[in-house]
Amino acid sequence: MKTMRFFPLLKKNIKTMVLLSAWVLIVLTWIAWRSDGTGGRPLVIIWGDDPGEYDPQRTSHPIAEDVFRHVCEPLFYEDSEGVLHGLLAEDNIEYETNGKQFTIHLRAEISFHNGTRLDAQTVQASFERLKLLGVSPLLNKLRDVTVIARPDGRSITFSLPEPDFEFPRLVLSNPYAAIVSIPIENSSSLEWVNCTGPYRFAPELYQPDHSLTLVRNNAYHWPPEYFMNREAANIPQIRFVFEVDQSTRLSNLIEGMGCILSLSREDLSTVTALPNFRLYQAMGGVTYIGFNFQYARWQDIRSRQAIALAINPYSLLEPGFRLAETPLTPNTIGFDPNIASFGHNYDLKRSQALLSEINFDFNAEVVLLIPESNTYRQIADMVQEQLNAAGLRNVLVRELPRTEILTERQDFDLLLFDYAWGDYTAMEIFLGPGPRNVLGYGDNRIAELIKQARATAGIEQRQQLISEAQRIIIEEIVWKPLIIREITFAVNGVCIAGERQAVTGELLFHDAESKP
Repeated sequence: MKTMRFFPLLKKNIKTMVLLSAWVLIVLTWIAWRSDGTGGRPLVIIWGDDPGEYDPQRTSHPIAEDVFRHVCEPLFYEDSEGVLHGLLAEDNIEYETNGKQFTIHLRAEISFHNGTRLDAQTVQASFERLKLLGVSPLLNKLRDVTVIARPDGRSITFSLPEPDFEFPRLVLSNPYAAIVSIPIENSSSLEWVNCTGPYRFAPELYQPDHSLTLVRNNAYHWPPEYFMNREAANIPQIRFVFEVDQSTRLSNLIEGMGCILSLSREDLSTVTALPNFRLYQAMGGVTYIGFNFQYARWQDIRSRQAIALAINPYSLLEPGFRLAETPLTPNTIGFDPNIASFGHNYDLKRSQALLSEINFDFNAEVVLLIPESNTYRQIADMVQEQLNAAGLRNVLVRELPRTEILTERQDFDLLLFDYAWGDYTAMEIFLGPGPRNVLGYGDNRIAELIKQARATAGIEQRQQLISEAQRIIIEEIVWKPLIIREITFAVNGVCIAGERQAVTGELLFHDAESKP
């Protein structure tokens, strides 16, 4: 009787074990798919602070962009030759009504991190959310744009307020135009979005002010064509570590606790001398000196020319900077190196003669406005000294927070400032109608040229218009470009192999592999 009772019990136990084994297999498969901490060493990138917000539609922080560009993707991208290609969309763009309307078509079988398929309605909802939130740096470019999902589920029509053949390149390929889906359910106060990129947000791995970890999306298989790897990323995780102390950031890089760091000028020589490190250069913003066009004396081109001739940009060059000779940096869309020929080179005697010719009051107070920054204080000291040499005896340096310079009308004569913008529309933004025209420049020629350029379908004709806008800035000295900040990224070769640099400067990791 005992034996007879044993077999049913054995069968029950076997059945339980089979179910348990199946459950374990499912869990292990799910874990492998999610890739949380499995499959190799994370790539550790060190930054100085935690932006605290990583939704591409809720932030304009450059560190946040460096994070979410691995998670969220726009509809288009540019290759190394500046040619536009589809990423979430197909390459073909169908223009109508002379550039005021165009239709795009989504690529098939692209999914968000939560498994839902990308469709036209989601794209429309994403742009509607961007406009509703009202904080994106693309808001002004999208404010009057209508985005309509077509009934086929894969086509989207964009209707623009005016002709713009550059809208897909200048807006729809921008990282801040990334398509997002419904937020991820989590217990934190932050709203983490679902996207389509090679990595996904993992709210449970976020430690505020310490680190944020992105986890590989194993279902990913639609990278840009310039990658050799056509499937999911090789590196299982990208971990961003936030460390306020500069010396600690450097020691973490050198000791292998971090793989990538943007170097300060002080740390550049230290890392350059070490083996196993690869250095990559990227260009930051253009530092310039501009004029307050609300004051009559700066409306006289001879006054502006005298100031431009008095400043020697070569004397401002320190490690980490290069000379700026045009309004746009070489990696900016619309850059034309020939514009440098219209510039006004340093000539102290000619500067002094011009100032005397126009009876400039050498004792008058001249306010040089700068943003609060140790770097700007050093540059301002050199500029002040050179203006003194030209005869201006009462140059006063005034400091304000950067945000106040950008958002509030200020009282100044000269502005020592910078801008970093990826395309030629910077000239329209900073010298056209709108709040970012901090110089009070009232001539609409530059803004009109940029508007005409965007409405021009022909590439050569468009560039001629962009170059003409740059010529006006340089020849008429609307502002004088001085120097370009160089950003140096150090990569610890002990951590990673196979990274590459995009034309725009950022490092790309889809083909790279982390080392054990």
